[in-house]
Amino acid sequence: MNMNGGKERLAKAFGTALLAALLLFAGTARAAFEDLGAGARGPGLGNAFTAIADDVYAIYYNPAGLAQLQRPELAASHTQHLAGLSDGSGINTSFLGYAHPLMYDKGTIAAGVQSFSIDGSFYSEQAFYLSYGREAPASLGLYDFYWGLNLKNLRRSFGSLPEASSAYSGMTATGVADPVLSGKSAVNAFDADLGLLYKLNRNYTAGLELMHLTQPNMAFSSADTDKLPLHAKLGLSYNSLLSNIVAQYETLTAPTGTRDHRVTMAMERWFPWLLVGNIGVRAALSVGSREFRQATAGLSYRSGRVGVDYGFAMPINSIASTSGSHRLSFSIRFGPAKEEEESVKLVLEAMRRLKTGKAPELKAASLVSPALNTAVNERLNRIRFMETEGRFPEASEELSKALELNPQDAQLLRHQDRLDFAAARLGRLDSYKTDAVQSALYRSAIAYLNGSDEEAVDQAGNALSLRPGAGNTGAYLAQLEQRTGLKSRKTELTPEAAIKVDSLLTMAAEAIENSRYEEAVYMSEAVLKNQPGNLTALENLGIAHFALGSYKKSIEAWKKAYTLEPSRARQAMINSQLDSVEKVIKQQKRKPAVTVTAKPEAAKTDGAQAQKLYREGLDLYSAGELEKARAVFNKVLEGDPGNVPAANAIKRIQRELR
Repeated sequence: MNMNGGKERLAKAFGTALLAALLLFAGTARAAFEDLGAGARGPGLGNAFTAIADDVYAIYYNPAGLAQLQRPELAASHTQHLAGLSDGSGINTSFLGYAHPLMYDKGTIAAGVQSFSIDGSFYSEQAFYLSYGREAPASLGLYDFYWGLNLKNLRRSFGSLPEASSAYSGMTATGVADPVLSGKSAVNAFDADLGLLYKLNRNYTAGLELMHLTQPNMAFSSADTDKLPLHAKLGLSYNSLLSNIVAQYETLTAPTGTRDHRVTMAMERWFPWLLVGNIGVRAALSVGSREFRQATAGLSYRSGRVGVDYGFAMPINSIASTSGSHRLSFSIRFGPAKEEEESVKLVLEAMRRLKTGKAPELKAASLVSPALNTAVNERLNRIRFMETEGRFPEASEELSKALELNPQDAQLLRHQDRLDFAAARLGRLDSYKTDAVQSALYRSAIAYLNGSDEEAVDQAGNALSLRPGAGNTGAYLAQLEQRTGLKSRKTELTPEAAIKVDSLLTMAAEAIENSRYEEAVYMSEAVLKNQPGNLTALENLGIAHFALGSYKKSIEAWKKAYTLEPSRARQAMINSQLDSVEKVIKQQKRKPAVTVTAKPEAAKTDGAQAQKLYREGLDLYSAGELEKARAVFNKVLEGDPGNVPAANAIKRIQRELR
């Protein structure tokens, strides 16, 4: 502390007395190993990171999340807590961690160390982590479920102080050794954390972390007790390609013997630039027991390998005379990318949007006030989502509400006419992902809503050919032909072949939605053998080949789709996809070449055999022979334990059999 003479001695005496009080009454004050967070991204979200935990800081927030990592990752961070305190105290936290995914989906191991200090050696805490996280085995029937464990060594210590040999009574030195400061100055204890993560569906993830399972005793004296309380955190995250919305609840025993509770709401948004990187912003608000209030925020830059994060936290209505806590972290990922780079993800998402009919987006005409325009567009986003889920009646009701706000919008009026027709004739298509007839009707409705009338009529005709006696489907087709002035083209396929083609298209679409791109390629190619001009199969190939990194094949598929696409608007979208793929190819060419060592001939033969078995399994799967298909995929895994497509196929079959 920057004081002179008596003031310096008085301040040091006060600091010593404060530390002694903390050490003597830590069981009540709970001064040891407070949950201060790690890194900068998690704290920027108010530490509501339990249900996200998708980087190396999962070591601290939820070790189950380590299983999500695809590449080795190293991270370091430093925090200055409560900067600008009037007594000049320096309170700091540092973290260093490394995570390494294991081969053959055997999980991820990690190690880390976190240090906390007050004025250097005045008081310090260290936590040493050895962590492991992995997905639950498929044999247990638990899908998209992850678990993780931290084994920790906790160390707490204080430095050698002159006041230890002469305790203070009030502000007067007694000349007698202080019973606390002259005793044991460090303590070590074993601790453990448990983490669970469950992906409820494509967008929602739930996370649970139980910290301090062993409730270690961190008292300096064997005669005292200072147990760390069990700290439970439960989070729910909604995540899309570029954003996270999180709610987290946590609870632990309060110093008063009752329970502390805390609730945090947080949001994160990423703004990507193709070939440059991504800028992230986040903010959170936390409220809790004993008038706890805190606001946090953060910024990030992230490229394919490097990330830099900044976090800021400000207590509300508690500590005065502080400029808040400031955090800075740096991370780097090693090795070849096993998942799409951010730019590739964006292009892939754009392709998905074109495939599922999300584009072109509905937008309100700029004929109303900005606030009203925003309200209308929010409703239109919900409408598009409902449409892509086959919930046409609900989308129709929502569009009616949007038109109440902007009744003169000609584009929305035209869309309402088409949507009302789909809602009245088709209703809600809940089984479009698994039922071939509903799948064809769904594709027809989406095409009609996007103005692709020819495709809409043809898909409706396909639906009727799959189930000729379905009166509702026949009525829908007849009225659709009347509305568009078009006639469905008769398929050259036999009824049996038509059913197989549509079943393959349905399964290919579901495979793409769940990122099983190898299956999507094989199924789409099987469709094209029967129907070389099947536009849907070509779009599937364009998406799947791109996701697998086969960019030239993706371009070929999209070019063929362009020549078959009757809608000029969708042709323009396909052109946009082609431009994006070309940009990604240029980006890949800038990266340093990777030397690949040739495998022995025997390895090639084994790989060819595995591929042959895999295709055999897909044939059985597409024919509905699930048990036989599972047996074949198991043979693939026996010869190649790291065959991810075969493992994913078995998971899907087990879900269907269940």
